[in-house]
Amino acid sequence: MEIESRTIWSRNFAYIIMGQTLSVLANSVMKFALSLYILDLTKSAALFGTLLAVSIIPTIIFSPIGGVLADNFNKKNMMVIMDGLYACVAVLVYFSVVSKASIAVVAICLLLMSVVSAFETPIVQSSMPLLFKENNLLKANSVVNQIQLFANFVGPILAGFLYSLVRIEWIFIMCFILFFGAAAIECFIKIPILTVKFENGAIATVIKDLKESWLFIRKEEPAIIKIIVVLGAISFFISGLLFVGIPYIIRIVLDLDSQYLGINQGLISLAGIAGAIMVGVLSKKLNMKNSYLIVGLSSLLVLLMGVIFTIDMPATVTFALFTFMIMLLQALFTLFSIFVVSNIQANTPVQLVGKVMSYVTTLSLCAQPLSQAVYGFLFDIFSNSVYILFLFTGLVMLLVSYFSKNSFKNFNQ
Repeated sequence: MEIESRTIWSRNFAYIIMGQTLSVLANSVMKFALSLYILDLTKSAALFGTLLAVSIIPTIIFSPIGGVLADNFNKKNMMVIMDGLYACVAVLVYFSVVSKASIAVVAICLLLMSVVSAFETPIVQSSMPLLFKENNLLKANSVVNQIQLFANFVGPILAGFLYSLVRIEWIFIMCFILFFGAAAIECFIKIPILTVKFENGAIATVIKDLKESWLFIRKEEPAIIKIIVVLGAISFFISGLLFVGIPYIIRIVLDLDSQYLGINQGLISLAGIAGAIMVGVLSKKLNMKNSYLIVGLSSLLVLLMGVIFTIDMPATVTFALFTFMIMLLQALFTLFSIFVVSNIQANTPVQLVGKVMSYVTTLSLCAQPLSQAVYGFLFDIFSNSVYILFLFTGLVMLLVSYFSKNSFKNFNQ
C-alpha cells in the first residue's frame, strides 16, 4: 500500500474517520455520564478529583506497553480489539449502575476505560506516519483531531440532555452500540504492516524496544525531554483546575443542572475544532520557537477566569463568561497540542513513533493524578472563593511559559 502523497482523502482514511467518530463519541458520552453520576452521588470535589486521579494511573502505567504493541502488531486488528474491549466495559458499567453498585465498582469501570485508552491512543498516533508523507501528516493529524473534537462536542451535550431525560443505563446501551459499530467499520481499514521479528521472545522485544525508543529521545532528540517537562507542568496545573473545576463549579458552586454542563463541554470541544482548523490555516507561520507564546496567552485567559469569579453576577452570566474563556483556552491548547505532536512524529523514525509518543503521553500525564487529587481538595476548601485557584494557576502558568522558551527553541523542526 502506498503512502498518501497528494491528498489526505481516501476510502481508507474515511474508514479511520468513521471509526474514530463513533469510538470517541461513545467514549465521551460514557465518561461524561459516569462523571455526572459520581458527582451527583458524592457532592464532593475531593472524592470526585481523587476518582479522576486514580482513573488516569493505568494510562500512565500502560502507555509505553501500548506504544510497543502499536509498533509491533497489526494496527487495524489492535483498533478493532480496543473498541471491542470498550464495548465490554460499557456492558459492565450498565450492570454496575442497574445493580446500584458502590462507587468503588464505578471507579473500577473508569480504571478499565483508562487501561483500554492507554493501548488505543498510541495505535492511532502511530498509524498516521504510515499512511501519510510528512507534507500531509500535519493536515491528516488535524483532520483526525477535528473529528475527535467534534465527537467530544456532540458527546457531552447529548449525554447532558439524555441524563436528565432517560434512565442512565440506557446511555450505556447506546455506548455499547457505538463501540460495536466502530469495531465493525475498522475491520475494513488497511494499514501497512511493519515486519517485526521477536528474536528473543515477545517480552525481551518489548524491553528492547522501550530501551531503543528511550535512547532515541535521550541521544537523538533530547529536546523532547524538555518538552515533556513543559507538557507535564501544563498538565499538572490545567488538568486539575479544569477537569475537576468545571463540573464542580457548574453543578455545585453555580448550582446549574446537567444541561448546562453538557453545553459547556460541547462548546469546549467546538472550540477545539476551531483550534484544529487554525493549524491548517497557520501551518506555514507556526514554528516551535514561538510555541511558548501560546502557553503565555493561555495563562492570561486563566487569570481572566479568576477575575470573572470576583464579580457578583447571576449564575447564568458567570457560566456564559466562564465557558467563553474556556473555549478560547481550548482552541489555543488544541493548536499547541497538534503542532507539537506533529513535529515530534515528523522527527521520529516510523518504527519508533508509537513508542516515542507513548513516552510523551506517559511522562506528561504523570502529574495529572496528583493534580486532580490536589485540586479536588482545594476546590472543597475554596468553594466560596474559587477565583483564588484561577489567579494562582494563571500566575504559575506565566512562569512556565517564560521558562519553556528555551525548550521549544532547541527542538529540530
